[in-house]
Amino acid sequence: MNRPPTLGDADLERLAAFLASESSPANAMNLAQLEGFLTAIVIGPNVVPPSAWLPWLWDAENGEDAPTFESMAQAQEVLGLVMGFMNRIAEAFLHNPAAFQPAYLRDPRWSAQEWCAGFLQATQTFDAEAWTRLWAADAVRHLPGADHAGWVTPFIRLGDDDGRAVTQRLGDAQRWVDALVPTLVALHGHWLAERRPAMASAPRGPQRREAPKVGRNDPCPCGSGQKFKKCCGLAPTLH
Repeated sequence: MNRPPTLGDADLERLAAFLASESSPANAMNLAQLEGFLTAIVIGPNVVPPSAWLPWLWDAENGEDAPTFESMAQAQEVLGLVMGFMNRIAEAFLHNPAAFQPAYLRDPRWSAQEWCAGFLQATQTFDAEAWTRLWAADAVRHLPGADHAGWVTPFIRLGDDDGRAVTQRLGDAQRWVDALVPTLVALHGHWLAERRPAMASAPRGPQRREAPKVGRNDPCPCGSGQKFKKCCGLAPTLH
């Protein structure tokens, strides 16, 4: 099976340039958004085929607009860059997740806000029920006042409008920037374990987490400052 080659920095520059060009729709993701988006897909609960996620790359709002390619050769080149970018992320998490460096750490042009917005979009668009269940189950283990925040908190506090307002008010953005890579490593490990087939010698039944229930009108334990029903308890929607 042929796999797209892992991209180098020069290849990423070409992809970033195309995403910013007039050939891409106005709502196309930039490189940081795309990396966050693809990272959530790579480490997430299930395999998502390119046919499902590519439309959202070109139109982050509705998943409907498409780019304008000058030729079939250009289309193949750009799609090869996109798939190579995904392969680069997958290789990083396969070999050394803790060494993964998001775009905002590699290049000051990109922001953690853009990266986290892309990550959150993927969790809301694909396997949203599984992600929401994880956010809620993890958050209730870290009730307000606890030292450790839930896994969703860095993404909410940096990539969500309401969460960023809380972050700006508290002035603790660096805390969440520093927490992102360790959180990605934890999420990768969680979903990797979930994806593994049950051990033949010891079949496992459904796992249940016993945790106190959070009321829909209670403050969300993830620390976003929003009510639970408007944050981790929000019903999955497509943008």
